Amino acid sequence: MGALLARTALVLSIAALPVAFNAWIDPARLVAPRAAEREIARVLASGRAVTDFANYDDRAIERHLAPLRRGQPDVLVLGSSRMQVLRGCGGAPVRQCANGFVNGAMQGATLDDVLGVYGLYDVAERRPRRVVLGVDPWTESLSGTGWRSVADERALVMRRAGIPGSPRREQLAVWARSVRTLATPEYFRLALYSFRRHGTRGIEWRPTDAERNAGKTKLPDGAVVWTDASPERAAAAARAFATNGITLDERFRDLERRAVGRDGALERFVRYLGGEGVGVTLVLVPFAPEVYDAARRLPGRTIVEVERELLAMAARTKVQIVGSYDPRAVGMTTREFFDESHPRPEALARVVGQAVRAP
Repeated sequence: MGALLARTALVLSIAALPVAFNAWIDPARLVAPRAAEREIARVLASGRAVTDFANYDDRAIERHLAPLRRGQPDVLVLGSSRMQVLRGCGGAPVRQCANGFVNGAMQGATLDDVLGVYGLYDVAERRPRRVVLGVDPWTESLSGTGWRSVADERALVMRRAGIPGSPRREQLAVWARSVRTLATPEYFRLALYSFRRHGTRGIEWRPTDAERNAGKTKLPDGAVVWTDASPERAAAAARAFATNGITLDERFRDLERRAVGRDGALERFVRYLGGEGVGVTLVLVPFAPEVYDAARRLPGRTIVEVERELLAMAARTKVQIVGSYDPRAVGMTTREFFDESHPRPEALARVVGQAVRAP
């Protein structure tokens, strides 16, 4: 019996080694402490930009940064990385931001992240006058477990907006998802790649006074400056994604899905903002033409149906809505994207600044 237990312990120890290695390197910072994010926020609050920040938890950065901001922003931008390049006061709704502009869009954000980041500003001294919210086709369908960095704020906004949920259950689900990810072979390969390229410290962020750098750069107002990409490279990325990548991308699958109790959650949030006196502009960020055409052909609920329903929701709640997932509807071409789905800043500013659409 003793020998059997010893062998079992040995096997379990060997099996645990990849997971331990994943947690040690932790390239996506699933379980890492957030001291670096606190320091990044301090630098941004001082008025300097930060580059090579993309591998850090941008939700945690915003969590530490929001209390350091002074006064109520005229405009708070929320959404995914497709909204991160929106800067300053460009565009009609954003033109109101003479006294403040904050871009709180997050990489890979779903509705959970939108609720959590807004919760950082949902106090009298920081509540924005207008929220400019980028709504992706998967904003609601992929929600259900957000990042732990803004879990408390998300639960608070859900309660205030009347969105059913169990904060304890959802926090447990966040931790469970992190643990499951740590145990995957894919995360081991990512950790191994990061270790070979960057050692145990990973890619280290640094302050900068230059807007454009070798990596993405986060500006003090939260907007992100991308590294340059030629139109030819962007077109190649769009073609490759439309041909193969989109069928493997979980974001475009099951757009009808809603987590338990989340039916109508986006509309409840929009109504809550209106009830607090916060103006709302919904933004439908286009995709590259090849990607939009491929997305329309996917089975199940399509992005065309999602857009139609968002237009109806905007009409019911009487909020502004601009843009379209269809790039041709807003006069955009593939050359105005960095890749298959991220527009260049001038193009996005033009979309946000266009005339409000009639539902």
